[in-house]
Amino acid sequence: MQSIYPATRTLARSSFLIALVAVAGCGNSKSEGGKAPNPAAPPPPASSGERHVSATFDDRQVHQDLVQTAFLADVEDRGVLSIDFGTPARQKYTIGNWRTGFLQDATTGKETYSLVGDTARVFFQADAPGPLVLRVRARPIGGRNLTMYMNNKALPTIRMEESTGFLDYEVAVPAEMVERGENQILMRFGGTQKVNGLDVGAALASLLVSFGAAPPAKDVSVASYPTLVTKAKADGEERRALALPAGRRYSFYVQVPPDAELGIGAARASGKGEGKPVTVRITPEGARAVDAAQVKVGDEWENERVSLKDYAGQVVRVDVALDAKSPVAAAVGPLAVLVPETKPEKLEQPKNVVVLLVDTLRADKLHPFNAKSRVETPVIDELAKAGTVFVNAQSPENWTKPSCASVLTSLYPVTHGAKTDAAKLPASVEMVSEHLKAAGFHTGSFIANGYVSDKFGFDQGWDHYTNFIRENKSTEAENVFKEAADWIEKNKAGRFFTYIQTIDPHVPYDPPDAYLAKYDTSAYDGQVKPRMTADLLEKAKRSPPVVTFNEADKRRLLALHDGEISYHDHQLGVFIDRLKKMGVWDNTLFVLTADHGEEFNDHGSWGHGHSVYQELLHVPLFFHGKGFAPAARVENVVSTVDIVPTVLDIAGMKPMAHQEGRSLVGYLQGAPPAGPSVAFSDFLDDRRVIVTGQWKLILRGINSTFFDLGSDPGEQRELSRADRPIAFRYARVMQGQFLGASDLGRWLDPDDQRAAKKVGQENAEMDQTTRDQLRALGYAN
Repeated sequence: MQSIYPATRTLARSSFLIALVAVAGCGNSKSEGGKAPNPAAPPPPASSGERHVSATFDDRQVHQDLVQTAFLADVEDRGVLSIDFGTPARQKYTIGNWRTGFLQDATTGKETYSLVGDTARVFFQADAPGPLVLRVRARPIGGRNLTMYMNNKALPTIRMEESTGFLDYEVAVPAEMVERGENQILMRFGGTQKVNGLDVGAALASLLVSFGAAPPAKDVSVASYPTLVTKAKADGEERRALALPAGRRYSFYVQVPPDAELGIGAARASGKGEGKPVTVRITPEGARAVDAAQVKVGDEWENERVSLKDYAGQVVRVDVALDAKSPVAAAVGPLAVLVPETKPEKLEQPKNVVVLLVDTLRADKLHPFNAKSRVETPVIDELAKAGTVFVNAQSPENWTKPSCASVLTSLYPVTHGAKTDAAKLPASVEMVSEHLKAAGFHTGSFIANGYVSDKFGFDQGWDHYTNFIRENKSTEAENVFKEAADWIEKNKAGRFFTYIQTIDPHVPYDPPDAYLAKYDTSAYDGQVKPRMTADLLEKAKRSPPVVTFNEADKRRLLALHDGEISYHDHQLGVFIDRLKKMGVWDNTLFVLTADHGEEFNDHGSWGHGHSVYQELLHVPLFFHGKGFAPAARVENVVSTVDIVPTVLDIAGMKPMAHQEGRSLVGYLQGAPPAGPSVAFSDFLDDRRVIVTGQWKLILRGINSTFFDLGSDPGEQRELSRADRPIAFRYARVMQGQFLGASDLGRWLDPDDQRAAKKVGQENAEMDQTTRDQLRALGYAN
């Protein structure tokens, strides 16, 4: 029988009237994005230039400082999980601010809280099914009836009391409602009220989840974000450390790099005598937990090193705990994932840069990314062998306009706003062409897709701008490359930046006969006509489809597409030969990538712009250049948002002011950058994606789909949340932090969250000529 424990009538320190004033924003409130004042912050992080966490680990460098990222940990005190609303520590439980009802974070006095709508969702992890008791600290605003649902099953309704502060309310959850792995709590408040233009149902200060049938003990309070990290001194040495009172456990989800160790130090923080040792436990996915270390707690700092070599490439859970019977509290610092110290190789600085984006080229069509591909691309193959290949590069979108905008601005689509059919890239957004032109480069663009045009704001910062669709010129690779080479020849005396976007693998598929014959020599006489492929694929995508394809049709479509890729490869070779004859090839950084891929019935559809599966998001990426991109294969997940920061870094240019990608130059130097290996993608406002290592999590609304790309690269087998709970939780934590960040360029550093540059939505006027040009490319809408 479900039961509700009596509400604890503890009031907040400050009245809610004061809280509303704080939300309205005084002099120290955030000025953009409707953000309320920041909650109290922990001690400042270590300098970004500090590579070592302790002299004890001088032969190692920091890959991830877990003390600095304490907000990513699940924190339990004596079996009670703390969710501290209104702080960066809540993002991992609420998918950031995305579609879970969370509106705004704020603080009043010492109380941090989040304003939520009529409903609010929270996701948390349970190691095993069993009864729970939930204690939510809240204040009603729009309605007083709070009904909670645990995994879509209703719990008894709570009548919340009118109050000038926050009250605690408790409800018991029977064991049969709790699942192993991720669980979801839905809260409904029965109405909303306008607060500063927001429809607010309630303010939430915290949620305690007690694992077991008993409610949280009266002396167990929320582990508040500002108190997680402290400064501790032992034997005269002060360190920045995790606060570890008796009975507390921090659970970190970590992606382990090769040849890694966990460096940990501990000392007594309060009390007298020697305490119980700090326990470090490591739990790999699908395997038993291992007690990896026992670190002494005493008057001096005790340091330990834990090898993580057996877990390289895996996601593990690292638990750091202190026994509840310990007579003293501990401080843990450092706590960091360490890797061998590397000295970056010196790279030469290229004079020139050429970025080639091949429209609609999925990665698995090329041998550097799929050794079994039948497609013949000898030029690309040789370039890739001599350069740095990023095997797992992700596009941030599944169609041309937003993904190209991200390549050229190093902004995610949600920031630059060019996500819809009519959306325009605003003039306020800085393109790399503008940045390099201001630095003295000649800038030229040669673009064969009508969406990347002056009509949609892409003509910014170019000394020479050409869009072959808009100007009714031939979009064949031969023509595009020739015009680009002509321009380079005229500008080779100075430094130049050339952006080329070819479109041959895009519909309509119409390669020369010799290239079609490489892949289909049958006497085909079906419905697939080369110049009709755009219309055919559009009709095949409809629900229900207007056109269906038999096996011969499918074979012909693939042959046409593959023929276009081989034809394009030949023309690329002609272009490179010309650059060599000009004498500019050896001092030019050459980058090859794509905006997205193409589906050929992989998941029941055709073309692109409709799903977020890997056939559309996994794109080729490599850097080539003598002295500035050595031969290497990088398995780490990266994003095409990272291209511009990398180009600027290699070329010796300062970063763009608002770039959100990061430089990948460390991979080229043999010194991989620190931090998680992740990439984020989205589609309109409907889907959000994270790829991290072999794992991929797709959100559609609040519904999640999870894949193991290592064993299932074609994404044919969906995993449940309980199948891989550790990897799932890791992806959820990373995605929540990203989706909740106000500055996506610093999404892992909540203490350095400046307000992101806001871009007002702008739309282009879609005249008939523009519509006709885009329709010819298969864009029916």
